[in-house]
Amino acid sequence: MPNTHQPFEWFSDWVEQHLLLTLTVVSIPDPVRVLAAFGPTDFDRSTLSLQSAYDLDRPSMRLGTAAEWSYAVEHASTTGGDSRVLARLTADGGTAVSLCFTPNISGVHVARDGDYLCGFEPASPDWMRWGSAPHAFDAEIQAAGFPGSLPTPGAPAASFLHLLTGVTLTPAMLEDPLPCATMPGHTGTGDGSPRGAAPLVPGTLMPDPTRQGGPSDR
Repeated sequence: MPNTHQPFEWFSDWVEQHLLLTLTVVSIPDPVRVLAAFGPTDFDRSTLSLQSAYDLDRPSMRLGTAAEWSYAVEHASTTGGDSRVLARLTADGGTAVSLCFTPNISGVHVARDGDYLCGFEPASPDWMRWGSAPHAFDAEIQAAGFPGSLPTPGAPAASFLHLLTGVTLTPAMLEDPLPCATMPGHTGTGDGSPRGAAPLVPGTLMPDPTRQGGPSDR
């Protein structure tokens, strides 16, 4: 499988400028269903751009559609990296892929048909794995170009997303005005294991060693 991350090189620089952001893409064409799975009850902030959402100074999410998929862009929140949320999003069938970037640890997550299959740290995917099938996507991880040459491998993450969903990530998807909702309090580690219900604070995110997989045995 050839390396496919070159069209997404822009995303590595973009992520470096927008840490503490989570993107979740779900095979549900109805953003309202996605909203309910994340916790908010309505789009209480109307329609906001990325910058306007950051200006709220509190965790929020914006939702859009791409082809037959819905996507959620979270700001100062890692709810999309919660294995329970991803399992709930796919409980009726389908797939969810989440890219979670924080100052301390980041995570790429995949759930399908209610099962949290795989999560990994994008900077060291051969070492940090978790989920019920942590090596199910080894071929796609390799093809996407992980771990990449930058500290925050945004390009391989966007490539991995495209390989699994067919969705081509663009700056407009992340930055243009979208329906916005404020988030309930949530603490996450970026590795699929939620902790408590307090708002996420930069600098407190730590990997959970009880959920990490070992290196690939291929």
